[in-house]
Amino acid sequence: MAPPPEGSQFYQLQTKSATAAVSGQWVALKTGSTSYSLAAQQAAATKFFVNKYTPTGTFAVYNADDTRQLALQGPNGILLSLVDATNPSTDTIPKGTLMEWATFTLDNNVLFVKDGSTLVNRTFVAVKGSGSDYSVALYDGASTTTSNITPVTINIVKA
Repeated sequence: MAPPPEGSQFYQLQTKSATAAVSGQWVALKTGSTSYSLAAQQAAATKFFVNKYTPTGTFAVYNADDTRQLALQGPNGILLSLVDATNPSTDTIPKGTLMEWATFTLDNNVLFVKDGSTLVNRTFVAVKGSGSDYSVALYDGASTTTSNITPVTINIVKA
């Protein structure tokens, strides 16, 4: 594990939504999990730092050290789960899975994705799990999904 670069600014991610159950929640990584979920308390929120990828103007978003990044992963492009990926590379993408990283934008303190997609209605969503648990994913905005999803905006908050 390598530490973040000296002087790195840390951020936390907070949701905003018209649906009260998922608004004001914090993006967190539960112990033992690789998928990000929502937590009610800011103290549970994961801290991130960013590194700009100049050729595309996008950012890699790192969790804790420079080996773990936020990534989007899924079996198809309908719902891509927000996951914690260690040293992501094209060689480490699980077979039959789409995965991307370092394609995030931070415009107006809002996290989004710039990966060349022509889909215009993509949005981050809270995906209802069991009980009151929600995970976080990027929805393509066009396909039918059987998952119970709620659109959210993910704001970037200085930690």
